[in-house]
Amino acid sequence: MKFYTVVFFFLIAFVCHSQDLIWTGYAGNNDFFSETNWEDTSTNLPPILGTIDTGQSINLNLQLHNASALVIASGVINLGTGSLSITNSSLQAQAISAGSVSIHSSAYIDLSDTNPFQNNVSINFTSGIGWIRTLNKNGIAINNDHLAQITVNGGASIYKSNLRLDNYYLNGTVIRSNDLSTHALTLYDDSNLQGASASLSLNIIHSGSGIPNTMNNKGESFILKKGYMVTFAVTEDGTSKSKNYIASEDDLIINELPSYLSNAISFIRVIPWNWVTKKGTGGNTAGLNKTWYYNWGNSAESDLELEFAPMSWGFGGANDDSDIELYKSKYNATHVMAFNEADNCNDQSGQWNNLCDTDVAVSTYKNLMKTGLRLVSPSCRENAPFGWLKEFHDKANAQDIRIDVIGVHWYDWGSSPANSPNANPTNVFNRFKNYLQKVYDLYKLPIWITEFNANPNRTTSVNYEFMKLALPYLESLDYVERYAWYQPNSDVADYYDTSGTLTDVGNFYKNQVSTPSVPETTLADDSNLDIYYTTTLNLKVFNLTTSRIYPNPSSGTFTLRSKTPISSYTIYNAHAQLIERVTNLNLIEVNINLKNKTKGVYILLIKDINGNQTTKKLILN
Repeated sequence: MKFYTVVFFFLIAFVCHSQDLIWTGYAGNNDFFSETNWEDTSTNLPPILGTIDTGQSINLNLQLHNASALVIASGVINLGTGSLSITNSSLQAQAISAGSVSIHSSAYIDLSDTNPFQNNVSINFTSGIGWIRTLNKNGIAINNDHLAQITVNGGASIYKSNLRLDNYYLNGTVIRSNDLSTHALTLYDDSNLQGASASLSLNIIHSGSGIPNTMNNKGESFILKKGYMVTFAVTEDGTSKSKNYIASEDDLIINELPSYLSNAISFIRVIPWNWVTKKGTGGNTAGLNKTWYYNWGNSAESDLELEFAPMSWGFGGANDDSDIELYKSKYNATHVMAFNEADNCNDQSGQWNNLCDTDVAVSTYKNLMKTGLRLVSPSCRENAPFGWLKEFHDKANAQDIRIDVIGVHWYDWGSSPANSPNANPTNVFNRFKNYLQKVYDLYKLPIWITEFNANPNRTTSVNYEFMKLALPYLESLDYVERYAWYQPNSDVADYYDTSGTLTDVGNFYKNQVSTPSVPETTLADDSNLDIYYTTTLNLKVFNLTTSRIYPNPSSGTFTLRSKTPISSYTIYNAHAQLIERVTNLNLIEVNINLKNKTKGVYILLIKDINGNQTTKKLILN
């Protein structure tokens, strides 16, 4: 009896154990349905052909762990009575059917089918670092059709409580845990992700001695997991030198923080990113295939379809801590928009509390830095970027106040629109193009166009023809992040007529295919402070005077030579944009190749092994 009992339990253990297959990737083709990419844990051999095929029940326990490249399943993964456990890997499939899926740390699944979760497949999230992204099923449909199939750490999922359903542009959803203890950022006290480190949790502000592992004023490099955004600042309340970083589609690794942040960070806020397109609206007008809106205020909320971008319309929206707490509490808010036409002392926000005085505006705007959000400048009348807003911007520079995005309005007022109701739409469009280029050339920052049209004094026909030229152009501009057409609500260029039917203007706006607002996989974009501190480097005197560079001018190749070994160098163009950064050199001679760059003047920042720095001009001809 004992012998048969032992054999019986051995066979049970063997059969159960043989059900486990682990991903090896040995076939080298990253094909999920190729048996030679899997190994039976009981035999250490690939399973027989036909074990893992699309369209049939697999009925095995699959472990997809630590895949070195994207794994692709060209079809529906039918788990049958089996399961899929995924860790530190990325998988692409049409859909998953039956069985169960466990999403562990750094597990990412993309599903392209309009019915991504079939035959009551169950999903369990055990980590906030990871997601399932349904590319063609939006948040409303996920919430209505599949919420009961999703658990978080084994418990029922509740939208906005323990589960996030974030926009993935117009048609998709990023489904992930809403565990605020998730450590999406690791900060290191040495460059190149070396030295002591601290892992930072979500949403709360970590400041001063509250930064874990005594890392206050020690950060030099970091890694930010994809799907998150972080803001750093050197003061504990966030109101001085600061910078924002975004990891949208890839992990972001910064091996060396800017000198103005290095070993000086005392404020950190990490929040989930949200994926929206450029096209939005002022006011939540329905039926226009948009992914975001604002309403000239801060009282609304994001929902399963739309991101709400809060605005501090005037002085009262940013003058005390209760305003800051409100912005921090906004679900899905990644930005806060500053004042509406504060340049106008007789109307709009500028007429209240002396907000049209740039000193008052700057000091009030400064409070918004405490949110740890990305900041949009005041959106002013169209001449303001070359007057009032430039003064605001320059004062912000001098006081270490960050601006991430320039907000503008445009109605072609400079062309006497009241006297040209039938203006040529092409001419109007050309003035619009020139205006945007001038604004970008002046600030070198992304632009949000929060109000624009061809002017309410002009006919609907002129506005419509202008829109047909303007929208595709805005979608093509890499420096325009967002735009929102302004409908005058005066039977001119409105989205809907009085019967509630879409007009030609409304139909064109609805049908304009909109591209990602931030298309980059990661973004370490320059703010005004990055540009300010880079361009002022030329005014500073450094100790490193024993280096020389030749030939200079050059047609493409420069040689940098120094008596003291060079640790790193950084190259900026004439607009203070980062071109190249090379670290860990420890060389007395370095060759620099700019052959593929545009002719002009470049700024070279050199650092030696003792920490001494200097700058030199490179002239490329």
